[in-house]
Amino acid sequence: MKAVISMIFLYCPACKSGNLEYDGVKEYHCRTCDYTYFHNPAPAVAGIISHNKKILLIRRARDPGKGKVDLPGGFVDPGESSEDAVKREILEELGVEVCSFRYFASFPNIYEYKGIVYPTCDLVFELTITDLPEKWNKDEVQEILLVDPESIEKLEFAFGSIKTAVLSYLDR
Repeated sequence: MKAVISMIFLYCPACKSGNLEYDGVKEYHCRTCDYTYFHNPAPAVAGIISHNKKILLIRRARDPGKGKVDLPGGFVDPGESSEDAVKREILEELGVEVCSFRYFASFPNIYEYKGIVYPTCDLVFELTITDLPEKWNKDEVQEILLVDPESIEKLEFAFGSIKTAVLSYLDR
């Protein structure tokens, strides 16, 4: 999957000249001061949680993809490992601790937010949690769904990478 990223800078972030070139993929180069900015993929994490042969999904409470289904997860913070990020995100969104986790696979994605397209690399983990969530972060999660694997294909996911991840997980 090749992400198409629109021009996000009109002026050089270093010298503020309008003499900026964009390579159409990820690189912004200033012909005036020789500054280069690379708009590389941001790491994000997601957790696949199965319970009684069902998959735990969330319905997003905010854009992008508000009202669509997703796996719990989010962006890796600066200085944070992907393992710590997935544990933090599950606790923040679902209010439960991760007991164990195992890396599953990664999937490229595009995350458009407030007019800027961010390429991401979604790192997906298989998770075991302490308990099913009873209370969760309503700012991030509208509802929690336990979905039969046969129903996954019909759902409207917020991100293609996440749907691909869940289907790949179920296909193995």
